[in-house]
Amino acid sequence: MKKRLFLPLAVIVAFTLTTCKKTSTVKITQLPKADTIKITSPEFDGKLLFVNKATYQIQTNIPVTFSSPDSHIKITPSGFIQRFISGEVVPITLTDKANPGNKTTFYALASTDSTFDYPFTKYHALDDNATIPDSSYHQGWHTLQKLPVTNETYVIVLRHADASQGSDFDVDKGPDSWWLSCDSTNARQLNTQGVNRATELGKIFKDLNYHITSVTTSELCRAIQTGTLINAGPTPVVNPTLNHYSHNLNYLNNKITLFNSMLGVLKTIPLNNQMSLIIAHHPINMTDKSGYKTFPRISPFCWTGAYFVKIHPDNTFTFEGAASWGMFKYWRDYKLNKL
Repeated sequence: MKKRLFLPLAVIVAFTLTTCKKTSTVKITQLPKADTIKITSPEFDGKLLFVNKATYQIQTNIPVTFSSPDSHIKITPSGFIQRFISGEVVPITLTDKANPGNKTTFYALASTDSTFDYPFTKYHALDDNATIPDSSYHQGWHTLQKLPVTNETYVIVLRHADASQGSDFDVDKGPDSWWLSCDSTNARQLNTQGVNRATELGKIFKDLNYHITSVTTSELCRAIQTGTLINAGPTPVVNPTLNHYSHNLNYLNNKITLFNSMLGVLKTIPLNNQMSLIIAHHPINMTDKSGYKTFPRISPFCWTGAYFVKIHPDNTFTFEGAASWGMFKYWRDYKLNKL
């Protein structure tokens, strides 16, 4: 019986390769490692980019292209923001030029008070030189992230939701009690976006665990309806001193500004370490010429936007920043991982 010869595997492989007529070399190409895309603009705080001017160039650590599906912003592929509606928060997608599969999305806020589309241009705050919207939004963003605070009393002063249906009558004109009407032929009413945003804001308040103990509104239907749609719990209490100037007897007869009427309402809110809600109109964000400690001359105040007031144990009040509807929604979505 013949003995079988067992060759090591390495010898067999070597023999096979050397006896082949042709040899082939397989090249393995290693893809470059994708870099982490980062926003390097100093206005980015890690969660939100504050776009504080009408035109703005976003800076990044590597070359990327920019895009956004949101109609509130007009941005070029190079990251130059040509137009951005004030107060809105939008997603922006960054795509790595070297590795198109490497993408990331971040969010930006138009922290200005000067870029609006009709009909918003007719109703936003006047006197552009009286305040710096960006600083108010920064302060409000800080406040928004810490609320609710268990041992402090806060008030959300809200401008009624988006309202472009119809128009108000001028002072001393119009039918009897026109300002109480929910008919757009008599007074301006909420539009579809206003209904949707007020409803969503109520959900946001609940998701953020805001325990609202009182709701005060003006007499106008758009303010009352905003409070009803938010549905924070308490039944809205109507206060005519918070009416728009088109029919505000406290202002017409006594020359008491809407801002000072608001201070009067604040004095009635107890120090309960909870939150309250005031729903009124644009002039409530304007102090008079004498001013008030910590309050800016004018706070940015888009429809369905707000500013925060803190009531201190000595019954003084401080301005704690502004927040647009987009900021409320973004913070809720960020905090609950809904993005």
